[in-house]
Amino acid sequence: MKWFRKKKSKSLGHADAPVSIPWDAFARSPLASSASGRLVAQLPPKVLQCIFAHVCPHARDESFESSEGSAVEDTCPLCDLRDLAHCARVSRRWREVAGSVLYHSIRIDAVHYCPLEDILAEKRKRRTKLNRNAEPEDTARARLILLSRTLREYWDTYALRVQYLKTPYMTRETCKPDLARTVAVCPNLRYLDLPEGFFTDDLSCQPLRLELQSRCPDIRKMAYKEGSEKNLELLVTGTLWRNLEVLELSRLNMDPSILRQALGRLPQLHAIKVTDMEAFNDRILQHNDYLPPFPALKELLLENVPNITVEGMTAWLQRRDVQHTLKTLSFTETGVHPTTLKPILDLAPILQNLTIVESVSTSLPAGIPPLSSKSLRTFHYEITASASTSSYNNTTSSYYNYLTSSLLSRGLPNLRELYVRDPDFPESLIGLAPPTAPFQSDPSHVPQPYASSPTQNRLSSNNPFANMVHARPVLRQELEVYSKGLDEMEWNFSKVEPPRGHNRSGSASAPRPISSYGLSDSIAKPWAANAGARKSIIVGNGFGGLLKVPSEDGRRPSSSAGERGKRGSQMDMWR
Repeated sequence: MKWFRKKKSKSLGHADAPVSIPWDAFARSPLASSASGRLVAQLPPKVLQCIFAHVCPHARDESFESSEGSAVEDTCPLCDLRDLAHCARVSRRWREVAGSVLYHSIRIDAVHYCPLEDILAEKRKRRTKLNRNAEPEDTARARLILLSRTLREYWDTYALRVQYLKTPYMTRETCKPDLARTVAVCPNLRYLDLPEGFFTDDLSCQPLRLELQSRCPDIRKMAYKEGSEKNLELLVTGTLWRNLEVLELSRLNMDPSILRQALGRLPQLHAIKVTDMEAFNDRILQHNDYLPPFPALKELLLENVPNITVEGMTAWLQRRDVQHTLKTLSFTETGVHPTTLKPILDLAPILQNLTIVESVSTSLPAGIPPLSSKSLRTFHYEITASASTSSYNNTTSSYYNYLTSSLLSRGLPNLRELYVRDPDFPESLIGLAPPTAPFQSDPSHVPQPYASSPTQNRLSSNNPFANMVHARPVLRQELEVYSKGLDEMEWNFSKVEPPRGHNRSGSASAPRPISSYGLSDSIAKPWAANAGARKSIIVGNGFGGLLKVPSEDGRRPSSSAGERGKRGSQMDMWR
């Protein structure tokens, strides 16, 4: 009878009460029937896998990002995992299909990202009747221990399906023995969130390293940092992790020839990131009869690598296999300068993403041919003045003028996104006064749009002002410009559109900049934190000045009187 007394003692307003669900929450859901049950029972396994993947989205996460960098927005991974586990208990057939999805990509989280976490956290404190304020347990570690026990028990079924395992930062730093016991029964593991000491050859990570090297031959991503030179030399034997696809090298001090031999033993390698390495120089990229060739990569990211110059890059890009493979290239404080980007772009016919970040102390010399690439779509051109440069010397203006001339000369016709460190750069692409409003001018005297080739020569050939008829070139492509000043933390978005045809309404043919300030890098994503920021266009105010008003695609704020009954939705964002 004590169970009945315990239930009666609880009130409806208690904090442990379950979250109430409105009676009409499932009003639109179709009613289950015997016919629908038979239809679901006949679904093929491929369709069931697709349905289960939508129930638990992170179970199909095959990225090589850490747990912190691969989190899915607007979801609760633990609740999704619970729902998928409930699906596995429906029938034996569903258990087999759901198990292949459940253990493909495992993600362990410490907390629920939903209101359920408040209820569970309060329950974890009440361990006994007398101890009402106990220290909460480490839930992530408890889940890792349960996972390790399950995989070791079902080593011939579930453990063989595990390919990705992601854990929180503190869990992988403090639960190294549990990680070692888990990976010991996962021979098909491709990616694992590892502690920082693993990359620097820390002695505390030695058991985990031995288990990973002996039991997991299919690892696809690995990093080697300062102190792990001997571990990198193990790749020269050709028996360890031959399927590596992504490699990160940081602050290594080793012979370039040994590094070249280690990279030559990785036939599946397609992405390398090098950071703070003086040993990584042009010799690694250039041809050598006694060493294997440098791999043909899809992505090459160089950061603080001063000994890589344009000579080494062009020698590597002259290979035919590299030209048909390279798609992403990044230079951050390297020996490759903006003045030497032209030959690199000429040798990269399918390059889509290019990044150059550099601090300059001198202006750009004259006579440099403009940049040209038909395949480039995203360009990070972040040029700033060095600390030794005087604040009165505007050294960066020549670099951005060079970029403007390259864009206006149609050297980058397929470019869609541009990132610059000059807040005034979007206006330089227009170079014309804002359009005149129809009520500011006479419709019968609207100025004709600029054109690169006039239809008729109305001035005589000996007129000294005849050359002024030719217009300044305009941008002929739609471009999204992300600009940021030195004292700004987030990118400012401006969309520049190509000129449109002239009409009699008083609008000129020059493009209008559409701006949105204070947005992050994920501006195009509807789930971003700042996705609701307003965009604006520049128009005349009727008195000779300018005015910013919301663009047509954005909704103007209105009073709360016209939005009754819509509180709590997106309509409430302006109140």
